[in-house]
Amino acid sequence: MDGRHVVFGKVISGMDVVYKIEAEGTQSGTPKSKVVIADSGELPL
Repeated sequence: MDGRHVVFGKVISGMDVVYKIEAEGTQSGTPKSKVVIADSGELPL
């Protein structure tokens, strides 16, 4: 690992939110503002 956070998964809905979070990143990897994921989970298959 290179010290960065890596997430594996599949977005079922809410890809617009993923794009907004992605837009907070910078070239150095430091976010422009604080990003908090308040709730997450997994869906049964």
